[in-house]
Amino acid sequence: MSPAEQMYLDVGVSGIQRYLARTPDLKGRRGASAWLTGATDRDGLRAWIREQRALADQAISVNDEAGEADGLIPLRMPAGVEPRPVVDLVVSMLRRRLPGLQIAATWGLGNSYLDAHRRWRSTHQDPALASLPPIGDFPPLESCGLCRADPAVAEITVHDREYRICADCRQRYVDRYRRPGLESDAVPVGAECWLLEGLGLGSDHAVQEFDALANLGEAGGNRNHLATVSIDGNAIGALFRRILDGADPAAKQHASRAVAEATRQALLTATRAVLPEAGGSGSVPVIPHVLGGDDLLVSVVADRAWRFATAYLSAFERHLRESADLQVARDGGDGPTASAGVVFARATFPFRRAVELSESLLRQAKRAHAGRIPAVAWLDVTQEGEHPPPHRSAWTLDELTGMSEALAALRTGVPPSNRAVLERLADPADPGLAQARLRDHVRRLGHAAVLDPFLDMDPTTGRLLDALSLVRWWR
Repeated sequence: MSPAEQMYLDVGVSGIQRYLARTPDLKGRRGASAWLTGATDRDGLRAWIREQRALADQAISVNDEAGEADGLIPLRMPAGVEPRPVVDLVVSMLRRRLPGLQIAATWGLGNSYLDAHRRWRSTHQDPALASLPPIGDFPPLESCGLCRADPAVAEITVHDREYRICADCRQRYVDRYRRPGLESDAVPVGAECWLLEGLGLGSDHAVQEFDALANLGEAGGNRNHLATVSIDGNAIGALFRRILDGADPAAKQHASRAVAEATRQALLTATRAVLPEAGGSGSVPVIPHVLGGDDLLVSVVADRAWRFATAYLSAFERHLRESADLQVARDGGDGPTASAGVVFARATFPFRRAVELSESLLRQAKRAHAGRIPAVAWLDVTQEGEHPPPHRSAWTLDELTGMSEALAALRTGVPPSNRAVLERLADPADPGLAQARLRDHVRRLGHAAVLDPFLDMDPTTGRLLDALSLVRWWR
């Protein structure tokens, strides 16, 4: 006998990466994360539902069939309950905590969460409700001195400077971040706390500002650059479509948890790969901003970003390949992997812009290889500006790991001044002439063995130019 139909409701934050990044510093991002963590924590949700008589009386509960993802509130209720008033209550709760959120909601009937999703997918393309923050459209209003996104409504001191700030920033900096002791939450919060606990470290191992994170770079470097890394799964959507087409109502829950666990374990593996050696600084050189499902957004010390990215992509693929919960779902399709977009920039570069660029590069990496294999697209803002060079290609994980020794030799065997000469000689507009000039130049300097692997990769000089960019931060 089939279980009775229930109404399933998902309320989630849209564009969470960009929303978290709208303030320029780590304090503002942590303040928003603290609110979101509290609002979407499953135990916290259950307590909130009990406090709402209108919800508790209608037998509304947290939907444990849903996977775990940052910014998601999954509920279920009897089939006869009207979902829209419930959505309004949830949206109101989120808006009180963070007024600038963009929120989307979907709901539908089903004998299970999987069945409800299958029915929804067959008839809808967009969320049933999209809730945008109120717009301050009165021109004379002063804009927020921190995010510049909304009108200023209050005044606070941040880093010894006075700012007029909007309601959303007030929540980030005052009502949550600066509340004495935060009562129930430590700083850092959310994904940062989870990572520190997984590493067996306390909050004293977390840096407090982006410039302090950059300062963890190697002693011989400039110690003022960070990498912003956006990572997302490949073929995850196809994986879940196969699950939705199946008959096991628990399959989506198991698969969601398997993907989320692979993301978390890969983050731990990659972070351990870049931890300082004994005797170095005890601070962790990685700050996770978004960690949920197959999504990850982190800031990493620039000279450890390549090691982090390659370690993460390898570990993520391995964990999913070994997951028993995904064995059936993988059959008949590509195994899930992940790709990354990496932006190198000074620690003072606007965090919001770094996130936007890393997301764009992530999409480029996926498009370049049709989302079938792990790949990385990158940009060095300091050297190349905010637009990738036209010759730039997204390198696959196999290329990065396979060329690891050649890249290390290029970095250590060719001085920076000589690499600058190579960049000038590698004219992509005339690859034949450029190849001849390059081979003659490196032969005379004795660098032929170092350059040949890259010149042999590509009849043009694009891969060599890529490699010369890549090795600035290759360690």
